[in-house]
Amino acid sequence: MKNKLLLTTAIAGLVVVGGVAQAETKVSGNLEQTFNSFSDSASNGAGSSRGLGAEYNIGLSSSAELDNGLTAKFGFNLEANGGPAGADVHFLTIGNDSMSVSIARDNGNNLSSTGIPHISDTASTVVAGAYHNLGISESDGHNDEHIRADINQLGGTFTIRYVPTDGASGNASSSVGSENNNSAYDVIYRGSLGVEGLSTVAGVHRVKGTGGNNDLQLDKVSVAYNFGQFAVGVEKQKSKDSAAAGAQDEFDSTSISATFAVNDKLSVGVARYETERTDAGVRDPQDETITMVGVGYSLGGIAIDVNYAQAENFNNTTQDRDVLQIRTIQKF
Repeated sequence: MKNKLLLTTAIAGLVVVGGVAQAETKVSGNLEQTFNSFSDSASNGAGSSRGLGAEYNIGLSSSAELDNGLTAKFGFNLEANGGPAGADVHFLTIGNDSMSVSIARDNGNNLSSTGIPHISDTASTVVAGAYHNLGISESDGHNDEHIRADINQLGGTFTIRYVPTDGASGNASSSVGSENNNSAYDVIYRGSLGVEGLSTVAGVHRVKGTGGNNDLQLDKVSVAYNFGQFAVGVEKQKSKDSAAAGAQDEFDSTSISATFAVNDKLSVGVARYETERTDAGVRDPQDETITMVGVGYSLGGIAIDVNYAQAENFNNTTQDRDVLQIRTIQKF
């Protein structure tokens, strides 16, 4: 009887569907709850607001050793952020420690996230504005359905990504396409270059316009260094389209930041962002400048962070904006 029970248990642990053995599946997730308040310099307090919001994610992932010696990793994530839950991340990655190939979305090396030290969110999320437009509107292809190759060299990862349809996020399995859709590609390096404490991000994003659409491009370089409890960094990025001379839209941003880990629980940071904008070939007279301070504290299973930012010439206008964000993060 004992042997029969052991055999039954062993069989239950290995389920075969269509000749493919199912690997052990891991479940992960997180919940973020945010209080956000902003106040504009418009007369009579117009344009000021405050509110609570939440984002929650749950993901499944697994891996398997293939017959050819390579490893396959795969998974997906469901996200709810101000609406019904929907598909967000998915990936299938096949390779080894030196190189891999992936079919994925919202996954892998990217230029969307900053390469300089910060507490929680950056100004792109906390404040939005012109810096947000540069970092999101013409960011990179990792949020789209893509194919990429990752090569691990020089203390980091080189990524080459191809996006058949720019802006495609959440296509059905019978892929959607059109001759009028733009394609895109990314070339990115993220790593230390083999230097302890150094962190670098460098890359380009290019969108090939079709029909009457313009080409788009983003160039980004950041360098950060960590020495003990301190970390400092500087970042430069520029985006523009290929409209005819006198009609181009351009964003040019420079960011610097520093953080200090007071202890294992508490960290503080300060950052400054300056963004120039050219509308239809004409330079805006006001540069947007954002100064933001942040505090992060860990309670073990819960983290709390607070960011306060002052934006001058918000979105390259004559309006100023103050923003306060308080966020709790729980992971499982």
